[in-house]
Amino acid sequence: MSTVLHYYRGRVALHATLRALHVSPGDEVIVPGYTCPAVVEPLLRLGIRPVFADIDRATLVASPASIRERITGRTRAVIVQHTFGYPAPVREITELPVIEDCAHIGPGSIDVGYGGVAAIYSYEQGKPAVAGPGGAAVVHDPALAAEMHTRYARYSAPPLRPELTASAEYLAYRLTDELGLRWRCRPQPSDAEYGWRMSRGVRERLSRRITAARRDIGVRRKVLTAYERGLDRLAVSHHPRPGPEAIPLCLPVRVFGKATVLREAADAGVELGDRFRTPPGYLAGSCPNAEWALGHLVTLPVRSSVSPADVHKTMQLFDRLKAKGHV
Repeated sequence: MSTVLHYYRGRVALHATLRALHVSPGDEVIVPGYTCPAVVEPLLRLGIRPVFADIDRATLVASPASIRERITGRTRAVIVQHTFGYPAPVREITELPVIEDCAHIGPGSIDVGYGGVAAIYSYEQGKPAVAGPGGAAVVHDPALAAEMHTRYARYSAPPLRPELTASAEYLAYRLTDELGLRWRCRPQPSDAEYGWRMSRGVRERLSRRITAARRDIGVRRKVLTAYERGLDRLAVSHHPRPGPEAIPLCLPVRVFGKATVLREAADAGVELGDRFRTPPGYLAGSCPNAEWALGHLVTLPVRSSVSPADVHKTMQLFDRLKAKGHV
């Protein structure tokens, strides 16, 4: 039976998991070269050296071969990310404890999160189930679960001000989402957050938001199908679905001249995602496929709030981009 522990953010849950695994300063943890800086930040706070594994261009997740090439005597764990909801081959990695990053996995979407010692989830904006600042560690290894449960007693509820700020940000997110706008708030994490549990407000609405995310799967599937049909008509290359019934968080599309594409999308009022940046501590040239993805992939949002008019406007943009050689 798994143990579920709720923390202030997903990165706090990852930080807690690494501490409970007794990963020490100077130790190494393997992470994908194509990832969010939030995955690397907890490692740096603990003095852990991130070692970047290259991805497979077809799946966008770290390849087992690249992971194995990077294992040394200092490697203590592997963080496997299911990028954009595309499942990684977790069970092929047996040499070390595996922590699954399931931040992009929606409820009822893909059956992952059970192959490692723990799985990390996030419920902030941009995730499949948005409830506000919050994350969870679902721990499968009994010894690790016992250690984390003991340490969890030292975590406290966040103070009133962060609690109220989080509630206000969540309300702003819901309002702008209903209006077809995007709420973009990316507060910098504080040191204090790494000692906090999930806030009461997020805990109270989390189950409702997960239920809503499950209910939205059918609508999101229609959005994805509309994107796929439109892009196929234009002969624009995009990633296939991760499975016949699976719904990714977003749909990756290859472009040329990414900065120009993003600028034209902004001018046209079309939402294109540029989710990742070069992670801190990355050595240029060490992960060529990850660098290719950073330079060539944009993403289309697969949310229930995306309307047919949004899809139509997006296809008009890609028609223009194709004429200019950008796709």
